[in-house]
Amino acid sequence: MSADDLARLSLADKMVTTRAAAARARNAPQQPSHTPPSPSSSESSQLSPSPAPSVIESTSGIQYSVAALENDARRRAKQGLGDNDIKMKYCRLLDDRSNQYLFYLEDEIQVAMGGRYAVPRCTCGANEGGVACKHIFWMLDQLASKASQSIRDQTLELAVDGSSIQNKDPADIIKNATLERVADSLDWEFYEGPIPDDEDLQDEIGEMLSVFEPSEALPAEFKAPPNSFLSERSRKYREFKDLVSEMFTEQASKNLGLLNRLQAIIDSDFQAQVFFDKVNARIDRTFQALDEYIEHGSTGHDVPTCAVKLKECVQVVDDYYHQQERNGLDTPALALQAASALIRMMNGVVHRNFDAYANITWDFVPPDNPTDTNLFVCLIGVPAQNNELFVLDTLRKLPPDGIVRNHWEMLADTRTRLNPRWTPQPYLDAFQAFVSESRKRAPSASDGSTPSPKRPAV
Repeated sequence: MSADDLARLSLADKMVTTRAAAARARNAPQQPSHTPPSPSSSESSQLSPSPAPSVIESTSGIQYSVAALENDARRRAKQGLGDNDIKMKYCRLLDDRSNQYLFYLEDEIQVAMGGRYAVPRCTCGANEGGVACKHIFWMLDQLASKASQSIRDQTLELAVDGSSIQNKDPADIIKNATLERVADSLDWEFYEGPIPDDEDLQDEIGEMLSVFEPSEALPAEFKAPPNSFLSERSRKYREFKDLVSEMFTEQASKNLGLLNRLQAIIDSDFQAQVFFDKVNARIDRTFQALDEYIEHGSTGHDVPTCAVKLKECVQVVDDYYHQQERNGLDTPALALQAASALIRMMNGVVHRNFDAYANITWDFVPPDNPTDTNLFVCLIGVPAQNNELFVLDTLRKLPPDGIVRNHWEMLADTRTRLNPRWTPQPYLDAFQAFVSESRKRAPSASDGSTPSPKRPAV
């Protein structure tokens, strides 16, 4: 929120002259010091409390006129505007239609403004009589501290009940600038959306912590019950995750600002990057395991096993992308990451269109069925009973923008290896249709993009 956002609220409309009055008071002649006070007046001055100041300067350097406030309200104003330990945990918009705002302070204090509240209300109990408590006075000063310098240089008048400054409702000030901008300018945590229940919160935190899982487990696998094949490091990390998740959930349910901070550290872009790093590493390991099996015959990762693992990778990419889509996080970058993993798999398969057992040097009786000896035949060369097209079914669900442009070389290499003699016509047609559609959707030079070199037809 810029300074002008508060300046435009015309806080200067009703400036008071308290500062001038205070100056006149300082310059007024004092009672001669040689005149001894009478016993009665001396006794009275000792018994009567000093009059409360009519001007209070806050820790933000702003002066406030409290002349209209009763003594109890002045005392609260002095506490709220002075040096105190009040801290904001987070704030949120409860209802954007009625502009009702909630502010969560430390010590489990909540301040509500706007909406059904004609004046600010605080749960501390001190303002039950209708007069602002120290927390509300603190809130008013926080808002005023972001006004223009010309406003802050004046003495601002507080309402009799402490509910406003210069007759300006704080909820209107926030509405003018938006709560998000106010929070940003004051370095407050702003939480958007409904408050999650504990189960959803634990699930989200567990998913975020999965990025550091030592065994490269994907989020869904990390949240699943542990099995006997886990390494000691993985078991320990899961125990650690459960403990941290439980502790954090307890805190986050009281302070969603903590959840905001965790989400800012382990944001959705970082989670997606780690996810696809793990998927791509898993794809590479799968192909490498098959190559080692062909070379040595000792790994147990034969053609059918490799095919199953690759299909699983396709499925996890599909599930992950559409989960992010449901969460509103389906960005163009995410689609390109998903496409990269899928095209990587398809290209690896077309490069293995050969009999895995043709040149083995180890003792083994090869299977007779080509689907057991040739990875390409297993996944692409034989039409599935349900007309499933390996990789392409999932790839075609993604927005095509930019996919061909960013993965042209691998797609072109894949196309040259899709020999019509071995590739079913539906697969060839689907591949060609996908590439053609993506090229139609690619931005042209008139869109401001860098023109690509001329490419041969695919």
